[in-house]
Amino acid sequence: MQNFVDWLVVVLRWTHIVAILGWVGASLYFMWLESKLRAPGVPRSNVLGEAWLGHGGGFYIVEKRTISPGQVPSPVYWFRNEAAVTWITGFLLLVFVYYWTGGVDLIDADRPLLSPGWAIAIAVSLFVACWLVYDSLWASAFAAQKPVAATTISAVLLLGVVYLLCLLFNGRAAYIHIGAILGTNMVGNVWRRIIPAQVEAVAAATAGRERDMVMALRAKRRAQHNTYLTLPVIFSMIAAHAPSTYSHALNWLIMTLLILAGIAARQMMILYDRGTPAGPGWLPAAGPLAIAAVVLALLTTPSSVVAPAQLVAGEAPVSFNIARGILELRCMGCHAATPMAPGLAAAPGGVRLNSPAEIRMNAAKIQATSIATRSMPPGNATRMTDEERKLVGRWLAAGAQTP
Repeated sequence: MQNFVDWLVVVLRWTHIVAILGWVGASLYFMWLESKLRAPGVPRSNVLGEAWLGHGGGFYIVEKRTISPGQVPSPVYWFRNEAAVTWITGFLLLVFVYYWTGGVDLIDADRPLLSPGWAIAIAVSLFVACWLVYDSLWASAFAAQKPVAATTISAVLLLGVVYLLCLLFNGRAAYIHIGAILGTNMVGNVWRRIIPAQVEAVAAATAGRERDMVMALRAKRRAQHNTYLTLPVIFSMIAAHAPSTYSHALNWLIMTLLILAGIAARQMMILYDRGTPAGPGWLPAAGPLAIAAVVLALLTTPSSVVAPAQLVAGEAPVSFNIARGILELRCMGCHAATPMAPGLAAAPGGVRLNSPAEIRMNAAKIQATSIATRSMPPGNATRMTDEERKLVGRWLAAGAQTP
């Protein structure tokens, strides 16, 4: 059964990545295309702009048109299934990676503020609650009349969700769930606001009436939201490879800065696509991006639990047998030729610690993940103590000697 689940997770990850490439790729392409549209050389009725493209040895012309009553385009291709497949596979990945084992990988064993069952309930509930709050706010007359105020409220609520998840969950689980919540809102925008507005436009043309411009404007605003959230969501997908971010004591602040940096970077991409000359117009994007980058660099600079120079000079070295005993107790449930931890058919990242040679070969990784960033074990599931980390750190500081 476990082997089946392992392969299912692989297939889900593969499908998830392919689907998000199609969805996000199409989203970025249309935003780029919008910036490249130019008035046609020969004015044509209902043509708002056109762009010539070259690909595969051929040339294509893309037109942006209005639809007049009675003018029904056919067929019309919608880019919505990619979004749906992205969300479905992403949610199933959360099920099999975090929920299937009862939620034990969601919480931090060092400071369990809630049970694994409650962690699952909160995670799933937040998907629904965050979408309902966000959609209700931006579908309201208040957001239409005061978009800046609505944006501020959205930012404050998002910060609250980021802080809550980083408080209740271990860092890695918190980061992926923050991205999943943002991704859920993005998919909701596609299926509940953007595509219905496009369908309504076709229906209006078929019925020979004017389209609902309120729906059209809301759809445009939601599409803008989606494009600015794209980069933060993509980071959350790869955050597991950045333990210095999610394992930090201020991981909620780091995620907030990363979201800000992603939004600012996306704005710079849009300015570049539009051909906007470098100047004061870039400051609202470049300024926050630079500030976020500097603060992130300062926060995520690893600071070891132990200082190697002081250890070697003032403390007795720790023997390999002591270090190996700690690693066997706290790490080899996963990092072994045959992992004993449920849900693992092979050692994560190919890191195995069975033999002295394997332990020495992975000494730098042990230092980075278990000592410097303390991101391993994940959520400290095996309850590795500070004293044990110091002992392993002293062994590493003395040169990681093995028999």
